[in-house]
Amino acid sequence: MKSNDIKKNKMEGKHMCDVSVLVPVYNVKSYLRQCLDSLVAQTLASIEFICIDDGSTDGCCEILDAYAAKDARFHVIHKANSGYGATMNVGLRAAQGKYIGIVESDDFADAEMFKALYAVAEEHQAEIVKSNCWSYREGTSTFWECSSGHRYEEVLSPARDDAGLFFRELAIWACLYRRDFLMEHEIWFNETPGAAYQDVSFGFITKACAQRLVLVKEAYLHYRRDNAGSSVHSKGKIFSLIDEYDCIEHYLERHPLPYAEKLHAIAAEIYYSSFGFVEHRIGSKSWFPFWQRAYLKLQVAKEKGYLSCDIGAGMEDWMFRRYQSKQKADILVKGFLVRCKTTLNCYLYGAGAVAKGMIERLEGINLRPSGILVSQMEGNPVELDGVPVYAMQDASIDREHDAVVIAVTPRKPEVQQEIFTSLVHAGYRNVIVLTKELQQALR
Repeated sequence: MKSNDIKKNKMEGKHMCDVSVLVPVYNVKSYLRQCLDSLVAQTLASIEFICIDDGSTDGCCEILDAYAAKDARFHVIHKANSGYGATMNVGLRAAQGKYIGIVESDDFADAEMFKALYAVAEEHQAEIVKSNCWSYREGTSTFWECSSGHRYEEVLSPARDDAGLFFRELAIWACLYRRDFLMEHEIWFNETPGAAYQDVSFGFITKACAQRLVLVKEAYLHYRRDNAGSSVHSKGKIFSLIDEYDCIEHYLERHPLPYAEKLHAIAAEIYYSSFGFVEHRIGSKSWFPFWQRAYLKLQVAKEKGYLSCDIGAGMEDWMFRRYQSKQKADILVKGFLVRCKTTLNCYLYGAGAVAKGMIERLEGINLRPSGILVSQMEGNPVELDGVPVYAMQDASIDREHDAVVIAVTPRKPEVQQEIFTSLVHAGYRNVIVLTKELQQALR
């Protein structure tokens, strides 16, 4: 069909297919084929896959073009890197389907996903259909009921019927959105740089506008949790949540919606309650600048009557304690480095997940462990991330001068104490206990 015909059909409200699946792609070569193969297998007859390459440099472009050459349902858009939000908006503008689906390029979908969701959408004339998910890690998928506790197979308006839905996992990639619903309400992704939680504002605003949302208990989308390069692990963008909150507030101010006051209050409460997650993601070194900016936003929400909790002296005290925490963390790290670097070698005790995390943290401050100690080799690896593992009796260690860090979770102080006692009794003079404070400071 010619481009003029496509434009005419859009103007007349006609649809070229039932569902357009948007696939944003950026440097995910290791996972991309699994994602695309799951789309090839989709059982819905009238479907298109719009793959938007956001300036990948790892070979994703060639993979996408190869799939498009073999399967006419694939449409590939190559563009300069501009971030997740702008990439998704390019896809929305190009979509020809009655409904919009989203599959992240490191995830994959069951073959019947879009056929099943489309059937529910048509049956209920829904603006949004949302299913549960599979949580996928290292080859295993586990059912993830992200809509637990809410009513399935009923037409809902979240703002009117079930405000609790705003506080559930967003999972925008486990949904269908009617395209004319998005266009009518002018719902687009926030075009902030990078991949920085732009699903937050999109997920909130679609729920705020929806008068016909239907939840499906089944799960079809496998959400990958073992991609170390995922944006969820990023510590670089400390103000991302604030940017998303601003986007929500600006939208609510520009678009008069039913239950507007209620929606403002929900947004402020979500923002306030998300601090713990933000702190965990950005690390202690960024806490204070985050709080300086976040506090001002909460003050405004409080003054407008959107936030009922006390953010006055209590919040100022919280900010001050965060600043103190940062200062204490800096001192802890400096003291730890001085002690480790003035010894001949630094070893870890323990070859589990805590030790693995410690290796990453130590390498981040230019300190690589000389080895890892365990009580016995049976059941332990011979190396961990390239660091050799030794049974204590086989390790050549200067017990007088080398440092040993007990890399066991601080949540098990009794285990740490037992190890500490055994090391001291064995003649080790530089034993460092990984306290909760030191572990946080090294993030």
